[in-house]
Amino acid sequence: MLNYHSYETFSTQDWPWIRMVFFLQGCPFRCLYCQNPDTISTDKNKHISKEKILKLVYKEREYIKDGWVTFSWWECLLQIKELIPVLKLLKENWFHTCLDTNGFILNDDVKEALKYTDHVLPDIKWITPLLHEKVTWTSNMTSLDFIRYIDEQWMNYWIRYVVVPWLTDNEVDIKKVWEFIQTLKNFQKINLLKYHTMAVSKRKELWREYPLKWIPAAWDEDIQKVKRILSKYTNPDTIEW
Repeated sequence: MLNYHSYETFSTQDWPWIRMVFFLQGCPFRCLYCQNPDTISTDKNKHISKEKILKLVYKEREYIKDGWVTFSWWECLLQIKELIPVLKLLKENWFHTCLDTNGFILNDDVKEALKYTDHVLPDIKWITPLLHEKVTWTSNMTSLDFIRYIDEQWMNYWIRYVVVPWLTDNEVDIKKVWEFIQTLKNFQKINLLKYHTMAVSKRKELWREYPLKWIPAAWDEDIQKVKRILSKYTNPDTIEW
């Protein structure tokens, strides 16, 4: 049984195809700009079985592009032992599977789960280790090792990078992201995501103060700025937004 927050049957965000997304509960990161603070806790008890997941996916199969099913929000790897049989069942029924992850865990169970995964969406929250710890309260060492591992396995993956004005949109950090990408053999695309302020209202509901209330939401021009910087170093065709 997976501990989940919710699911979406017709997702078109941050991805080129229509897909069904299951948002799992629990995350070890404490990102200052987290858009879903209500999903962080692992104490929520809302469970769903692999059979129920398969039934829901079959119901939506006509609308899901090529049968894509994604597990997200935000560390689906926290429930990796429970996720493995779900991924196996979906693959046995000819669905495509995707993991949207921070790459926080890399162990034998994760490597087993990746055998039944068609695509991975790993995040780079912040490339500089010290700043990553300040923004997420965690190290980025395993997250980068995770990307290196799926790259070595020649898996399909897109790296995701959240563009936060005044924080992650500077040339120094973006160049470091490119330098990391240059160490990869099977890099395909980097997906630039807009930072938004939806979490402000969610934090109020949870009686928590929003630490980045002084930062505005990212606009198209913020994405274009980062794209122009990245284009100095890599093929623009590998940049999605």
